[in-house]
Amino acid sequence: MLYKFVCLLLLWGMIVFTVMQGNELVWGISACISILSMHFISKWLKIGGFSKIGLPFNRGWFGYLMSGCLIGIIFQVIRFLLMYSTGAYEIRFISQDWGSLIISTMILLVSTAYVGFAEEIVFRGYVINMLPSYRSKLTVIISSLLFTLAHMIDGNFELSRISFLFLMGLFFAICYVLTRSIWFVAGIHWFWDFTWFYLGADGGSSSSKIVDVTINPHMHSYYEWFDVLLVICLLLLLALVQKTAIMKRSGIPM
Repeated sequence: MLYKFVCLLLLWGMIVFTVMQGNELVWGISACISILSMHFISKWLKIGGFSKIGLPFNRGWFGYLMSGCLIGIIFQVIRFLLMYSTGAYEIRFISQDWGSLIISTMILLVSTAYVGFAEEIVFRGYVINMLPSYRSKLTVIISSLLFTLAHMIDGNFELSRISFLFLMGLFFAICYVLTRSIWFVAGIHWFWDFTWFYLGADGGSSSSKIVDVTINPHMHSYYEWFDVLLVICLLLLLALVQKTAIMKRSGIPM
């Protein structure tokens, strides 16, 4: 089991290295190498490669991907509207050249696609399948913990962020266990990130955005916990959908 976690650290290190690259050519080469490494390492460890962990090109894969992308967009749009309507956000629309916007949007689509797929392959496809107790609650929790710890390398140890990362990891892990599709969870992750950057990135830097966002300093503590509350709502909605599906399969009246 130790060598499997060493491989996990290696793959995460490759993702971090890729994301940190400022040169587009180096970024592209590093991204390709890391994705190929994920496939061949999972085959070497007898996890089975991409087709076995939830990335097969079989019937339904495109539907899973599009459904995930739509969920990611809807979540972030609702979040943005709630932040703005409650006064947590102040926004200013950016006037920019359409040609530059299209190019920057394509760059953002590619970069967020890499992060979404790479992280889901590693923390859901790789981790959940390498643990012996697949489908157990403990496996989902371990996957979420590793996902949280990996994102703390930036030195941000605020309780609100740690809580958000763990709950988001739980949501992704549960979705993966229920669907067995990396296409689905990577689609959510991809457009979760893309839409967040596109809608201002909470005032942070972004390769492409259509609005500038300023956080209201009087609502900073409220803002920090807002994401936690939203992901809890997502988890409750997921539990309700699962319960409804179970009742429907069992023929129990709803």
